[in-house]
Amino acid sequence: MESRGRYLMHCFLAGCLASSAGISAKLISSPALPTPLLAPHIRTGLCVTSLVVCNVLMWLNFTTAMQGMRTVTATSATTTVNFLVSGLAGQVLFGEVLSLSWWVGISLIISGVILLNSDQIEEKVKAL
Repeated sequence: MESRGRYLMHCFLAGCLASSAGISAKLISSPALPTPLLAPHIRTGLCVTSLVVCNVLMWLNFTTAMQGMRTVTATSATTTVNFLVSGLAGQVLFGEVLSLSWWVGISLIISGVILLNSDQIEEKVKAL
């Protein structure tokens, strides 16, 4: 169980890093967030660097997660975390509105992930 938790942590990190890469990409062209202390070309350079670093780290964590669990589990867990963190970050950082349809959609995604992995959960219960 401990190793499964370790691989789930890699999924969580990969999802957060994927979301961070998306936020960096949005900041490159977003005039909504002024940065008075940074020149525009420095801000762009930092955002591009962040985008690349986040993507590299995301892939490292994702491939590590896939080494210790089923591919569908790693992919669905990482994607769910990415969508959830991206939506919440969009609301906090950019003032985006999370409508009822967004909440219904993320609920369906989470439900789908649970269904996709339900056979693995049943196997664990039977083994006990």
